Amino acid sequence: MEGITTFIYRNIYDRYYGNIDKYYTPFVTAKKLKGRELNEVMPEHNEGLNVVPQILTNNAETFIEITKQLENMGYTEVNFNLGCPSGTVVNKHRGAGFLSVPDDLKYFLDEIFNECNIDISIKTRLGVNNLDDWPEILKIYSEYDIKELIIHARLLSEGYGGYVHTDMFNLAKDILSCPLCYNGDITDEKSFEKIYKECDSPDAIMIGRGAIANPELSYSLKSFYLNNNTFNTDSDNVNYSNGNIDNIIFENKKGKKSDNQVIFKEFHNELYIAYKEYMSGEVPVLFKMKELWNYWSNSGNFPNNEKLLKKIRKSKNLREYESIVTTIFN
Repeated sequence: MEGITTFIYRNIYDRYYGNIDKYYTPFVTAKKLKGRELNEVMPEHNEGLNVVPQILTNNAETFIEITKQLENMGYTEVNFNLGCPSGTVVNKHRGAGFLSVPDDLKYFLDEIFNECNIDISIKTRLGVNNLDDWPEILKIYSEYDIKELIIHARLLSEGYGGYVHTDMFNLAKDILSCPLCYNGDITDEKSFEKIYKECDSPDAIMIGRGAIANPELSYSLKSFYLNNNTFNTDSDNVNYSNGNIDNIIFENKKGKKSDNQVIFKEFHNELYIAYKEYMSGEVPVLFKMKELWNYWSNSGNFPNNEKLLKKIRKSKNLREYESIVTTIFN
């Protein structure tokens, strides 16, 4: 999740919740790695995690130069993003916008697959405005040795709303031989089971917004999958690449059984402290925490704290924020 799942977030998330097989970084865009983008991919910031840098560009030379630097750091895979629907990205024919110029995309893919020495996976949408374009996009993908194709089963024009086209995911299974990962609208066990069956057992699933809203999602889905015999499949088949918080008891990443409200509080507090230490000034920290609460609060995890959650959004400084959060957790 761009701007949210930073190296700070994913390290703390992994300590408290984990159960993620592969993490993807925020977008890397500059030819020369530096600043925020360098911090995201530095090996010392990702120790013990299986991390794949995600590249956003429409320039093959830039992609190749970034990949060389990442290879020198020890990375064996990069991900090329063709899924981002943001207007500022799409208007430059990057992200999902690149799908609107298939000839340019094919030339780009020719270049990077010929020049790069490490594995390349791709995250994609189904097209821009028309599902009829999907077979042609799949034909392009079929020409390359793609490590894994992650399919967000919507068109660019559909954003994050409306119906997910699981039938289009299954069309990819008929055409491509590479592993396929499903992405889109997996927020709880019910949605996972429905999509898993509609997509005829995908090789992997990717969770994003659902896992931010409910940090326990990765654990609950894995437990559900392993303990539900209706899947009738090998328990090692599905990987997870980056519901409500109620008073159930679960075994957290630290290997102890704990009340999950307590775990969430500890998770929040460590995250908050880390951002205060890393960021300069109150405003960026406050903005970051409000951004996270936009997910946590809208998930329905805190149904009795609507007024307090509104106060978080209106808080003007960290002292005010801390007071409100203390009230919520107590």
